[in-house]
Amino acid sequence: MPPHEAGFAGAPVKQASRGPRVRMAPSPTGYVHLGSARTALFNLLFARATRGSFVLRVDDTDLERNRQDYEQAIYEGFHWLGLDWDEGPDVGGPLGPYRQSERLDAYREHAARMLQTEAAYRCFCTPEELAAERAAAERERRPYKYSRRCLTDPPTGRTAFTVRLLVPPGETTFTDLIRGELRFDHANLGDPVLVKSNGWPVYNFASPVDDALMQITHVFRGEEHLSNTPYQLIILDALGYDRPAAYAHLPVIVGRDGKKLSKRLHPETRLGLYQERGYLPEALLNYLALLGWNPGTEREIFSFEELVRVFDISRVQRANAMFDWDKLDWLNGHYIRGLTDVELAERLRPFLTQLPFETVQAAAPALKERLPRLDKASELLAYLQEPPPSPELKDGQREMLQAALDTLRPVDWTPTAIHAALEQVGAARGWSRGKFYTPIRESVAGRISPPLEHTLALLPKPEALARISRVLA
Repeated sequence: MPPHEAGFAGAPVKQASRGPRVRMAPSPTGYVHLGSARTALFNLLFARATRGSFVLRVDDTDLERNRQDYEQAIYEGFHWLGLDWDEGPDVGGPLGPYRQSERLDAYREHAARMLQTEAAYRCFCTPEELAAERAAAERERRPYKYSRRCLTDPPTGRTAFTVRLLVPPGETTFTDLIRGELRFDHANLGDPVLVKSNGWPVYNFASPVDDALMQITHVFRGEEHLSNTPYQLIILDALGYDRPAAYAHLPVIVGRDGKKLSKRLHPETRLGLYQERGYLPEALLNYLALLGWNPGTEREIFSFEELVRVFDISRVQRANAMFDWDKLDWLNGHYIRGLTDVELAERLRPFLTQLPFETVQAAAPALKERLPRLDKASELLAYLQEPPPSPELKDGQREMLQAALDTLRPVDWTPTAIHAALEQVGAARGWSRGKFYTPIRESVAGRISPPLEHTLALLPKPEALARISRVLA
């Protein structure tokens, strides 16, 4: 019986739900990053558009770097962004477990089968011997490939070994949905390690085995995994599994410097940064969809449901996708302006903890037009807690301030009444709004604040007038 029809222990393989099946397999070796979020989004959009299933699998085979808080950050980050999954470590599913550390028996069984069929072999070389081989290749300026010493003349008397894939002669070809037909000459491939000496699998072995056992039909992942694909296909072929129906390798996300986003060079790498800075998850989700994909129209604003309806993996570009803070800020501002005042006040709570919520609610209408992101609200409202330094008045500004003070004293303390009064006196004196409002704003709030009528109305009237009077004294 072929291996795709029965497990190695002879137990029938469970059947997943019908339809396409895609997966995301992040590693809990650091906080979840932007590229992982985009890959997860594209997988999810495809699954929902095709009525398929989206599987979250945690690649936790790096014993030294795995951390539980990193795994928790994956769940929290994806959920904050609005992504959900049908199967995974936290929700279960018919083809689990979904942590690779809990699937070691399956990898051992598959490695044993590959050794039995001579698709793999034991390698007894020490790290020092392998380092010497690499150094020799560097001196001779040739690409390093393992010498296959242990295939032809293994050392005796050693017990510790790794399992290596025996790359067969020939070539591996497959069609990438983004890059077209690709060919890899096996003569250029070395024999990679599949299982380390401690019994733990490497990524290139665990990933295709899991894809087969979890019945993954489509593999959508970052371009950095393109070079891994021939090895994984060789492994699937050796085990007798069907290959996934399709692969798609998504373009690299680069910063403004044109370099791939990295934790060292680019702060935008970490997904949690966007929540801390006050980006709305629906805005970031919209932006991520446009990083390397376009709908074929000029439209740029999409809800998740709209993305599901129009998403087409064939419209993913091959070229690198450049991250653009300005465009993200523009999108985020659009989504902020789409909130009701009550919704905006609720979203602002974590960013304005020093202010009473009643004040935040009152400020929401004023902030809506000025906020590119929520964390900027504290800067705009800092004047509510501490008056600004008194500005140095320029020519004509003392007269303007006095006129403002006289005009505002009898006015009802509402934004509408304040605006009407100031507009009237400005027009009567022939002062432009910019020139007239500047000394008032700088006296009351400094240079940064909401629209002036709201800036004034958010302060108690006596306090606002006292600040103007202080500058005139």
